[in-house]
Amino acid sequence: MKANKNRTRVITGATTAILGMALISLVSCSSGESTNNTIAPGGSAGLQGPLVFVHNGTERTTSVIALRGDTGNSVIHTMGQGIPETNHPNGAYDGNAPGDMQFSEGEWVFANVGVSNGVSLIDPISGAKPIFEEILLVGRRPAHIYRDPTDGQVMWTMLDGDPTTGLDDVPATIADTNPPVVVDCSTTGGGAVTIIHNAHIPSGGLVPEIIGKVCLYAKGHKVTAFSRGTGIPKRTFVSSEVSGEIAVIDNEPTIGAAPNPNYLKLINRIDLCDPLKELLPATCDSEVNTPLTTAFTPNNSTPHGIRYSIASNKVYSIQEGYHTIAEIDPDSLLVTRTLDLAGTPYTSYGITPDGKYLFLRGVDTVGNLNSLLGKTAIVDLVNDPLNPFIITSFSDLPNIVPNTFKFAPDGKRLYILASNTATGNGTQPGNQLKNILLEFDTAGFPAQPTLLRTISLEVTAGNHGLDIYADGPAGAGSAKYVVVSNGTGQNSVSIINATDNSIPKQNVPVGAGAGTIMIYYPDAALNNNQASS
Repeated sequence: MKANKNRTRVITGATTAILGMALISLVSCSSGESTNNTIAPGGSAGLQGPLVFVHNGTERTTSVIALRGDTGNSVIHTMGQGIPETNHPNGAYDGNAPGDMQFSEGEWVFANVGVSNGVSLIDPISGAKPIFEEILLVGRRPAHIYRDPTDGQVMWTMLDGDPTTGLDDVPATIADTNPPVVVDCSTTGGGAVTIIHNAHIPSGGLVPEIIGKVCLYAKGHKVTAFSRGTGIPKRTFVSSEVSGEIAVIDNEPTIGAAPNPNYLKLINRIDLCDPLKELLPATCDSEVNTPLTTAFTPNNSTPHGIRYSIASNKVYSIQEGYHTIAEIDPDSLLVTRTLDLAGTPYTSYGITPDGKYLFLRGVDTVGNLNSLLGKTAIVDLVNDPLNPFIITSFSDLPNIVPNTFKFAPDGKRLYILASNTATGNGTQPGNQLKNILLEFDTAGFPAQPTLLRTISLEVTAGNHGLDIYADGPAGAGSAKYVVVSNGTGQNSVSIINATDNSIPKQNVPVGAGAGTIMIYYPDAALNNNQASS
C-alpha cells in the first residue's frame, strides 16, 4: 500500500441502501501485500448498515451507533478517554477531545485531535466494532479535515498552529519517500496543511500515511476548497483567518504522463486586503512583487469560509471582516466579482450540491423590535455571470436563528437547525425558538423553498449537530434518515425518518456533551453521496 497511489477499491457494490446487506468480499491491494479477506456478515460493523459517529465533548469520547432503521438503533462501541487502546493507554485520542472528522473512499474514518497534534485513524468495517489503529502526528493543532474531491483516497487536514503564536512547530514525516522526509514548518511564520493517503482497509493492510506537508506563511484558522472539472486546474485553496490571505497549492499529480514536480507544493498566494474596507488607510501588498516565501502584511478581511462551485467553476471566499464574498477564478487567481453583504443580515453561507447557488443565512435583530427574524436567501452563480450578484431573499423565519444546515446530495431537501444560543439586541421578549429542526423542499430553487415540517428535538442546553443518511444513485442520493445530536442536558442522538413526516423515531442515549456527528457507510465517498453544508 505504502501510498503507491493504487486506486484498487476495497468494497464492491454497495451503491444503494446497505441495510440488511449480505456477504461482501474485500479485494487485495496489490501484489505482495494483503491477500483476499472475506468478512462474514456478522463480523463487520460497517458492512451491516450505516454507522453514526458522535463526539461526546464533555467526556472526550466517541459513541458509534448502528443505524438500523426506525427502531433497534443502539450504541455498539465507545472509544476515547478512559478506554485504553494498543500503545495509547488514555484512549483513541490520548485523553483529549476529538474534533472534525471525515471518511475516505478507502473506507477509513479520520478524526482530528487538536491537542494531540494528530489524526486518529479508525477502521469501521474490519470488525464487529470500529477499530482504532493509531494517531498519526500531522502538525500543530489540526482543525478541519477534508476528503479531496479529485481523489477520494486523499485527505487534507488544516493546521491552525499554536493558539498563541499561530506557528506550526510540530514536524511531520512524509512516509512515501526513501528515506522518509521530515517537514518542519516552525520557521515559516504560519500554520500548515498535511496531506494523507489512505491504505486499503483489509486486515493486514498498512494504515494511512502522510504523503505531503505544505508550510504556509499565514496565521489563523484555516478552511479549504478544491478546484476541478474539465479544463480547470486542480488546485487547493486554503484561507487563513488572521493574516487574511488564500494559499494556492498545486493538486495535479501528473502533467500528461509525467509526474508533476509541483504536486502538493505552494505555487501562489492571494492577498485578500482591500484598502477601501480597512479601518485605517492601508496599502495592500503586491502579489506580483512579494516573494512566495514572504508573508503579506496582515489585514482585517478575516476569511472564514470557502467553497468551490462545480457549475460556475469558481472559488467563493467569505471575508467576515469585510462582509463580502469574493469570486475567484482558479486559473488566473483573479477576483472576478464581489458580493457585498454590508447592510444585509447575512453572515454565513454554503453552496447547493449542484453548485448553481450560494445559500445565505443570517438573522435580523434590528428591523423588528418584537421578534427575531431568521433570514435565508440564494445567489445565482451561473445566470448572467458577468453581471453583479443578485440576492434573492426568502420568507422570514420568525423567532428562529438559523444555525447549522445541510443539503441532501440530490439538493431536494435542506435541513436547518435553530440556534440555541441567545441572540438579540436586548429588546426582544425572549421568544426565540430553540431545539427544533426545519425541513425544506428545495427542488424548485430558485423559487421559494417549501417548509415541510418543523421537528421538535430533545431539549438541550447547547446547540445540536446533524447529518443525513442518503440513499440512491451516485451523486444524487435522497435523504432517508436524519440524525441529530442533543448535547448537555440530554446527551442523546435523535433518529428521524426523512420520508414519512414524523417525529423522531428513537432517541439513543450516548455520552456527555454529544455534539459533532457524522454518518458513515461504505461507498458513500465513492458515490459522492454525503450531505453538504
